[in-house]
Amino acid sequence: MSPQSEDPHNVPVPVYIPGELIADVLSFLPVKSVLRLRCVSKTLSCIISDPSFVKSHLNRSARKDELKLVNFLEWKKVSFSVFRMSENPPIIFNLPEDSYYTLKENGWFNIAGSCNGLLCFYDQRYSYNSTVVETGLLIWNPATRTISEKICCSGIGSIESLANFMFGCDNSTNTYKVLYFIPYKKQVRVLTLGNNVWRNIEKSPVKHCSSMNLAHLSGTVNWLAIRKHYSTYDYKNITIEQFVIISLDLGTETHTQLRLPPGFNEVPFVEPHLSVLMDCLCFSHYFKKTHLVIWQMKEFGVQESWSQFLKISYDKLLLDRHSVYFQLLLLCYSEKNDTLIFMNYLESQAINRRDNRMERMNSVEGIDRSLLLSGHDHVESLVWYC
Repeated sequence: MSPQSEDPHNVPVPVYIPGELIADVLSFLPVKSVLRLRCVSKTLSCIISDPSFVKSHLNRSARKDELKLVNFLEWKKVSFSVFRMSENPPIIFNLPEDSYYTLKENGWFNIAGSCNGLLCFYDQRYSYNSTVVETGLLIWNPATRTISEKICCSGIGSIESLANFMFGCDNSTNTYKVLYFIPYKKQVRVLTLGNNVWRNIEKSPVKHCSSMNLAHLSGTVNWLAIRKHYSTYDYKNITIEQFVIISLDLGTETHTQLRLPPGFNEVPFVEPHLSVLMDCLCFSHYFKKTHLVIWQMKEFGVQESWSQFLKISYDKLLLDRHSVYFQLLLLCYSEKNDTLIFMNYLESQAINRRDNRMERMNSVEGIDRSLLLSGHDHVESLVWYC
């Protein structure tokens, strides 16, 4: 041992690390790693439990270069699938099964939605005449393995098999709400977690379709509606003026009508689609039976902010335009690779936006694409709803 190390006066000075810096470093870690650190010290436990840290961690998790989908493979079992965007081309694979993902209650296989890392399940109990006797909800955070007790709800009344549910967050009050859209009516019912009573809110300006394409963004729920057209999509009997985007604000519980992009001036032969990319509302449609076009609303609610995000010809898509599975649905986008992921019931494609180069994606053998298409976008988080 050196003389210097034997000197009792040569004591290392403790290094002080501000709590803000610790929190910033921890926000980059996955949920499981963060949860383990709660046991290290009271200081770390307080940092991790702080609502501002939970929000910061959520924002970082949402920006990761992958998309996680959740759906059911069979009764009472949940499947998670991940699109790993860092690979070239991106790869689809299923996460290993976890016995905890087997839910304790029978019937919890209807997913109302995924928001901020929380999954909302709903279940109805029917009487002999198909009237709903009881509607129940269940909230689950798979990352933290936190699951709520069954939430019994009242006031929803009769329910239809084609009903549309949606789960989202009111950012103004940080409260979570479940929406229930009644097909072919303008009626909307909402339940705020905590009071557990369904109530009617402002009617939608347009009747709901049974195949509503709902997109949750920044405290709003948005869907594409076609005025005075409630049957199966039939482009020959629709005019361009009938299309409108309806936006429901979860805070004010009021509706706003948004106009479509200015370049959308021809009724496409395949139904258009709404999605969310990079925290922006996106609208995709087929143009003149020659191209797929994607528009992005850079500033939500501002008509002038619509910008063309992608335009790619059929030839590059390498799809049979006469097939019933022709339509490609936009799933996610990687800023790192400037790559978009599309999928239909037959195949997946990755499109590099810089040169419109298309590649068919690798995938794990045996994946049921219909399940992935019905999956819900999910991000790991430390969030809890109460």
